[in-house]
Amino acid sequence: MTRFLSLALVAGLAAGAAAAQVPPGHATTSPIRPEDYPERITADDLTTPPADRTVTEEVVQRTIERDGVHVVHFWAPWCGNSQTEFETGWYEVIEEHPDVTFTFVTIWNDGRDGADELRRYGIPDSATILAQPDRGPSANPDARRRTFLGLPLSWTPSTWIFNRGGQLATAFNYGEVSADMLEDAIEHAQADWTHD
Repeated sequence: MTRFLSLALVAGLAAGAAAAQVPPGHATTSPIRPEDYPERITADDLTTPPADRTVTEEVVQRTIERDGVHVVHFWAPWCGNSQTEFETGWYEVIEEHPDVTFTFVTIWNDGRDGADELRRYGIPDSATILAQPDRGPSANPDARRRTFLGLPLSWTPSTWIFNRGGQLATAFNYGEVSADMLEDAIEHAQADWTHD
């Protein structure tokens, strides 16, 4: 059963380390358990300016830093390309890779996570579903966040695959990724070779 995520935050980075609950619309439906992240997030953990980092980015950062392969998918329920992409069988790829984490970050949707839409496409409860808040109404393109974890984010859908403790292995930044393309990218991210 999907559980709601309660995450400790740094409140008042300049003043100290007071904790708060996740604000509505930031991190919502998620199988990540609080015991997965027993440590508190502190100012020292941040790699981008604290004033511009969202709770959603913190959750994803913690996930991709773990060993293994991690798929982070940016999408929007109103996006026809996102809908078409899911029809290619993404749910099957997720079910075939229980050792890979799948995080769906809903963007440009006024902070709503779109979990119901993902469930209609068969995305299983094992996937983490988060919402990235904008700086204002999502209908205003100037209010949309255009970066995530310091990387450019300018298109929906976009799919990033991380491995080796947070290294970006593959980025599909412009449009639909079929189930076959996703399967290939996961296979390459799991390979032992590196570019070092």
